[in-house]
Amino acid sequence: MSMTYLDHASRQAAVLAAIAGLHAAVLVLIVAGAGPRLPIPKAPGPISVFLPPPPPAPLEPAPRMPGPVDHALPPIPMPPVAWPNFDKPVDTVGPEADPLQGTAGRGPDLPVAVLRAPRLKSQGARLAALVESCYPGTSRRQGEEGRVIVRVDIDAAGQLSAWNYVERSGFQRLDEAVDCVVRRLEFHPGRRDGEAVSASVHLPIVFRLH
Repeated sequence: MSMTYLDHASRQAAVLAAIAGLHAAVLVLIVAGAGPRLPIPKAPGPISVFLPPPPPAPLEPAPRMPGPVDHALPPIPMPPVAWPNFDKPVDTVGPEADPLQGTAGRGPDLPVAVLRAPRLKSQGARLAALVESCYPGTSRRQGEEGRVIVRVDIDAAGQLSAWNYVERSGFQRLDEAVDCVVRRLEFHPGRRDGEAVSASVHLPIVFRLH
């Protein structure tokens, strides 16, 4: 029985020695750095604090411009006015007291400048022959007759400067034929006090079949 107890005690001692050796080996490994390294948390960095920007300085109000100054003029008293007395009778003034009253009369006659109208150089048969030469052939065949009155403007040299209708014939072809007649006419210029001047005259042109 003593041997059995000794064997049992020696086995326990061996187990304890193995466990102690194992722990010692683990401790050596840990000290040597062979064991698992646990992550070491890093120290947090400095905390940044952002302050809001300072508010802008308040703007100073612009100086107010002075408004218009009312320079009222002092009232000026009106001078006294003497009103006429309408109740007082007024003496009647006779014609002899009026310096402008006098006999009717007329001043000296002023000379009046006499204007002589332009005149045609061609008269009678020569004028009739000119109208016949400008007579439209279609108007002759259709029996168109009529009178056209024109206003001709003649310069101081006796030349035609312009002309306009005053009265038409009622036939367009005869009215248009007037230009043929007027531009072939020759004139004496108008005169005022013996000097040639520009003037106007009304001229009738008659288209008649024979």
